[in-house]
Amino acid sequence: MACFQSERNILALEAFLVPMVRAVKPSRKRDGRLGPPQGYPKDPDKYGDPANWKYPVHTPFHARAARRYFNEPRNRAKYTPEEQAYIDRKINEALERFGVAVKIKGGKVEDEAGTIQADVPMNKDIDKMTFEELLLVLLGKNRLASAQGIDAAAVSVDKETDTLFAGTVKEYSVLIDRQERRLEHDCVDFKTNRAVGRLFCKHLGAFLMRVDRPHAVRLLRELLRERDHWTFE
Repeated sequence: MACFQSERNILALEAFLVPMVRAVKPSRKRDGRLGPPQGYPKDPDKYGDPANWKYPVHTPFHARAARRYFNEPRNRAKYTPEEQAYIDRKINEALERFGVAVKIKGGKVEDEAGTIQADVPMNKDIDKMTFEELLLVLLGKNRLASAQGIDAAAVSVDKETDTLFAGTVKEYSVLIDRQERRLEHDCVDFKTNRAVGRLFCKHLGAFLMRVDRPHAVRLLRELLRERDHWTFE
């Protein structure tokens, strides 16, 4: 299985792991939605199951979540093998398009070590989410705990306006530009891992904990809604 260790082509992996069946677009299901959830894309092509408006794949975050949820047997059981193949293909195509790396261990897809540990609940109003709930989505449980453990003395907020935040956490720099929709940070975890999925590392979490709370909450809500329009680098 060593030849698969650096494999990034999700479609090829799926073909390796499961028998090939003819993909058929899902039919309407009893528990299907009549339209897109509020705040989600109105284009059915942005969903793994377009007939029922399920498994949105319009951002790296949602594509990863769709893959995790559709891997659950209770969710897959609602579809025929042909319909499962269709949804698998749609999700995998989105993951590949977003450049999401696949981790393989022993010939099987391995969870991404908590890269995504929390999701915005489908019916949760982002405007009603607390600061901690917003951070949890972008950090995950483990990194949120790590962020909370960073000494406040190691965080410096040097500039804070309606559109620009800048400072340092330990020896790392932070720049968040709302006007340009750009987030820059230079720790290894962010540069090599988190930025790909437009997610936070512990340093960014610690930084926002020291920013004026209303400013931080507004920024986090904006990021959750418009993350695919932001540049993380």
